[in-house]
Amino acid sequence: MNFTTSSTTEDVPGERPAQAQTTSGGRASIGIVIPTYNRQNHLLECLRHLERQTCKDFVVSIIDDGSTDSTCESIANYQLTASFPLRYDRQTNRGQAVGRNRAIAQLETPLCILIGDDIFPAPDFVRVHLELHREHPELEVVGLGLTLWSEEGQVVTPFMRWAGWDGVQFIYAGLMDGEAPSWKHFYTSNLSFKTAYLRQNPFHEGFRRYGMEDIELGYRLAAEHGLRMYFVRNAVASHLHPTTFRGICRRMLDAGEGAYLFEQLWPERRPPAFGAVKGLLLRVLTERHVMLPLLAWIGDLSLRFRCPNPLIKRVLFLHELAGRKRAAARALAQGD
Repeated sequence: MNFTTSSTTEDVPGERPAQAQTTSGGRASIGIVIPTYNRQNHLLECLRHLERQTCKDFVVSIIDDGSTDSTCESIANYQLTASFPLRYDRQTNRGQAVGRNRAIAQLETPLCILIGDDIFPAPDFVRVHLELHREHPELEVVGLGLTLWSEEGQVVTPFMRWAGWDGVQFIYAGLMDGEAPSWKHFYTSNLSFKTAYLRQNPFHEGFRRYGMEDIELGYRLAAEHGLRMYFVRNAVASHLHPTTFRGICRRMLDAGEGAYLFEQLWPERRPPAFGAVKGLLLRVLTERHVMLPLLAWIGDLSLRFRCPNPLIKRVLFLHELAGRKRAAARALAQGD
């Protein structure tokens, strides 16, 4: 299979670019894009896992979203002995959507894989993604790999297993049973595509907080650009991100803000309006500052007895709803 691209890469002064060429001198097929923010230790471990890949046909592009830790110095030291071409680029804190678009625009490789700085690819990760695109050269083909919790560096709780398998983090259960992936599974922790496809259809840069920038792009590609997703379950990566129920509640507030923007962009995805009584109850539960923390505490307590349970799903929904309302109020105040 012969991939071609006409893009060029602009070097960042004083930094080593990830040019589309492997250390052996051959033309690289894949650019691995890793956004990062204040997680230098995780990022270095991610890079160490990339060193162990059975397929070396890749370059790496790190986009630093304004880290205030020692990420810059750590990567400068790592570049001195890196076993693969590595580009490090910085931007002011503008969010993952802006960072990924910037990195993708600079790639010279025909294929791209998106992962996070806390994602640790298994040795065959790159090879499996590459084989998918060799078998399916069509522009609109996207590969979704399998992301599992890392069993090292964290205690994987029953709540984490639910959230990462059939809950709010990822939904892999149906895919493992043979369900076809869709835009709802457009998870940028483990995703491969033709670089030109996302260069032509970039992430919407209005998404600044956690969540929904990837799902919005997946929906847009499916609605307007012929998205064809394949689940490549052997492209396995481990996720090191200790997660608690209360932490997910906080993230759902941000996800709710993203959901509000998503629904403004795609009005057909707006949920139906609540009835008067239910609407009043939800307003009380989401607007009183004491209620959400109290519900999060109760939900956390309930996990000691059963996980998952109907209560935690409702509490997470209320946090997402509160995030939507927060975004709506901000947009109204700004006159949007």
